[in-house]
Amino acid sequence: MKRGLSDGEVGQVSQVAQAIRAYSAEWAIRANGGYLAQACGTAELLALLHTQTLSLGDSSAPPKPPRFAATPRPGAPGIRGEEWLGNGPDLLVISPAHYASAHYATLAATGKLDPSALVQESTDGGLLEMIGAEHSPGMAVTSGSLGIALGVACGRALARRQQGIPGDVWVLISDGELQEGSTWEAFQLAAAHNLGNLRVVLDRNNMQVDGPMSTVMPIGDAVAKLAAFGLDVREHDAHDISGLYLSLEAMKESNGPAILVSNSEPWRGFSFLEARWATHKLHFVRLSPEEKSLLEEEVSLIWQQQ
Repeated sequence: MKRGLSDGEVGQVSQVAQAIRAYSAEWAIRANGGYLAQACGTAELLALLHTQTLSLGDSSAPPKPPRFAATPRPGAPGIRGEEWLGNGPDLLVISPAHYASAHYATLAATGKLDPSALVQESTDGGLLEMIGAEHSPGMAVTSGSLGIALGVACGRALARRQQGIPGDVWVLISDGELQEGSTWEAFQLAAAHNLGNLRVVLDRNNMQVDGPMSTVMPIGDAVAKLAAFGLDVREHDAHDISGLYLSLEAMKESNGPAILVSNSEPWRGFSFLEARWATHKLHFVRLSPEEKSLLEEEVSLIWQQQ
């Protein structure tokens, strides 16, 4: 297994994670709402995947994306969002499409997307849609209906193996997707074909659009269920950079499909979100004037510390 991260590397990952939070918060401030909690819960994870864990390579896509022209059609495949990920052997698939703005923020924080695009191209006709699609920077699959992308990723992993293409297919899924039957079908397929080039990271933030997972549809012991379906399962704190990194690296040693359950706090990073967590849903955050002002102050502090 690869050595652990040095203190300096941990600090660099932390800076990227905080930039992800800041860019995502600025998006929510401009739009008076957004999927901020998803960025707060996955900031360290996305930072690690992009800077330490995956071999994504350099991006040849323009840092300032073009405007949307037309839907793909025969002879005109259109823009593919995965071009912004890089030319390396690994592929990162973001399954929950509402995590798109968090991923755009990650691309900006890692130099693959011009930060100005977060403003200019998140308007009508721009590629940076709040619910990401296949043409959105960094998005490999159109997956607005949860549970779709994991099945697509299984197919791509199987095709890669059959064609002898190196690299792993990594998939970020949400725990809400464990309420989807297609997710478990995909896991069964991955285990049946022993897809050793499929790596899944589960953001377990214990919430979905209608409220806490425990009250909407409890899923029970997710770790035990995933293991019973034949996956090599690990579990770790989503905000412990050093330990999370080692868990991600350990996944690479699995001979079959592997999954990491990343236990996240969707309020991490901004003071008003945790108070909201106790009494309100955090799936989509609308800001009161007081919250907007407080968020602006905390974002300013993040940039001062960069």
